[in-house]
Amino acid sequence: MPKFRSPKSLLWLAVCVAFVSGLVGCAPPQELVTANEAIEKARQEGKDKECPDEFHAAENMKNEAYAICQPCDTKKAIELANQALAKTQALCPAKPVVVAEKPAPPPVAPAPAPSASVSVSASPSTVQQGQCAMLNWTTSNASSVTIDQGVGAVDANGSRRVCPDHTTSYGVTASGPGGSRSASTTVTVNKVVDRLTLHVNFDFNKATIRKADDADLKKAIAFIQKYSGSQISLVGYTDSIGSDKYNLKLSEKRAEAVKDYLVKHGAQASRIQTEGRGKADPIGDNKTEKGRAENRRVEVLILSEAT
Repeated sequence: MPKFRSPKSLLWLAVCVAFVSGLVGCAPPQELVTANEAIEKARQEGKDKECPDEFHAAENMKNEAYAICQPCDTKKAIELANQALAKTQALCPAKPVVVAEKPAPPPVAPAPAPSASVSVSASPSTVQQGQCAMLNWTTSNASSVTIDQGVGAVDANGSRRVCPDHTTSYGVTASGPGGSRSASTTVTVNKVVDRLTLHVNFDFNKATIRKADDADLKKAIAFIQKYSGSQISLVGYTDSIGSDKYNLKLSEKRAEAVKDYLVKHGAQASRIQTEGRGKADPIGDNKTEKGRAENRRVEVLILSEAT
């Protein structure tokens, strides 16, 4: 059974029911009962506190319907009861749920441009005054490449012959959208402080030192001992017979043979470098046997760095 909390409502309902039933025999309007039940249900749900203004407006309209029911104005009472019911059913509408719009993801930053890279080397890295070296370089991600020491702009990858007269460092700079990178290499230039020419009597097509050449080689030992702190270069040569490639290899073997001899007799191997120049720089006439024998030689050079 519905629970009526308003005494006034109950009183008027009883009067109306008694009057209608007792005098004219009409039944109580169901609309009033329904409206009252709806009001009480809303009260139980706490809507009188959630939206008090709207609740009291519906309740007052329901009470007015009861008041009109006193003289049994059933039609008007039913109309008001229906309006009260409608208001009650519309109490405290659910608030729309506002879904927060997700923020747009930040724009993806463009990938940074790759950095330039560069490497450089010199071959050979040590030369004597008057000789040249070859610079070799490679780069990547570079739109411009320059070499200092007066060389200037060059291709992204390449080589360049350089002939410094003193020890020189060459810097290569590669630049591109991702920035610049630099690398360097040094060409060490040695000057000849003193020179001794050994006319070691190498047989034709041989690099073997014979017993008969001991006297000349002992001169070489005494010669280099005068320069205990200097670097030594042994340069081998051949005559003109044979191909350039073959004679270059043979001249290298002759310089190595002299180095082995000197090291066995106390010279420091770390101080001695060897080089072969084949049939270059002849000192004798290659058209004669005597001249060719003079050209089959090893020169002992005492070096000092040219700065």
